[in-house]
Amino acid sequence: MNFAEPLPTSDLQPEHQAQLFPSLGYYDFQRAAWRAFVHGRVFIDGRVPIGTRLLLKGLTKAMRATPEEVASDTFQSRIDGFLSAPGRRRRIVLAIGSRQYRLRRRTRRNGSFYGTLTLPQDATAACSKNAPSALAMQLLRSTDEVGTISATRGEIHLVPTHGISVVSDIDDTIKMTEATSRKEMLANTFLRPFEVIEGMAQLYQSWETQGCAFHYVSSSPWQLYEPLAELCAASRFPSGSMHLRYFRVRDEMFKRFRPIRRNSKVGIIAGILKTLPARKFILVGDSGEKDPEIYRFLARRFPTQIVAVLIRNLESRPLDAKRLRKLRTISGTTRCKIFTKSEEIAGTIDRLKQKHPDLNHP
Repeated sequence: MNFAEPLPTSDLQPEHQAQLFPSLGYYDFQRAAWRAFVHGRVFIDGRVPIGTRLLLKGLTKAMRATPEEVASDTFQSRIDGFLSAPGRRRRIVLAIGSRQYRLRRRTRRNGSFYGTLTLPQDATAACSKNAPSALAMQLLRSTDEVGTISATRGEIHLVPTHGISVVSDIDDTIKMTEATSRKEMLANTFLRPFEVIEGMAQLYQSWETQGCAFHYVSSSPWQLYEPLAELCAASRFPSGSMHLRYFRVRDEMFKRFRPIRRNSKVGIIAGILKTLPARKFILVGDSGEKDPEIYRFLARRFPTQIVAVLIRNLESRPLDAKRLRKLRTISGTTRCKIFTKSEEIAGTIDRLKQKHPDLNHP
């Protein structure tokens, strides 16, 4: 079922801001067309509820932030995504190639919107069914006189039916977060410059040259999308679909500002696996929270698709004997590797192609 229809009208007003998040596209053989899951949010800057302001004061206290740190560009840019009101019940219009789509569902209470689109042939004709590629899309604003202005741009990452996909966590896997310590996690998230894990960008770049597609699945909130996207671009991590989460400041800023819940992460990754059933997957995470347990569960559920589970062993919370023993019960068809440095897993793709010769020929 197509969840959008080509009706080029929208009701975003001048005060509305919008974001389009990196989306996943796939080839649907039944429809003989490319399809895409699109996702974004609408918000209004400058409308901050009093409760949110009070909680943000509590955040600065929890981090023991100095007045200078609170006034810093780093803190202001990181907190900016939380200092906005959601654009509820807004009608969304997207343009891809020669076609315009009006999503059937309006934005939700938190300002988010979702849709599934059949992509136009004129936009996808040059896209390869054998190699990952990206397709531009725009969120259009309507006006009375000049049609569309201030279009918000985004990308759909088209993933071939066959090949290798890398599902990567972000916090403590490619970016230093120290999620096992609440105080350090908050400081690394809001006060300090983001720091990438040494060697991971170069490793992912090498895997990209070997034909891998990337899907970033993380506990990081969508409100931090812009600084995270800037970090990934500056560090030259391969582009790919991104799957973060929403939370309300009043519910989760303090007691529940924790990595993504098990069921949520399982559901997101399982959805990607089901969408791309003929691809092989590498799951990359860390030992800090529940990645080993989540990846073990998924590897047992999708044994023919998940060919490798790679866990970065954190000094702050290394895998103990019990967790390690459970992780190693993964089926022999799935390679399991615990690493501390990126070079320890640099040969993963070559080993997988030796074990699965079909991966050498899309």
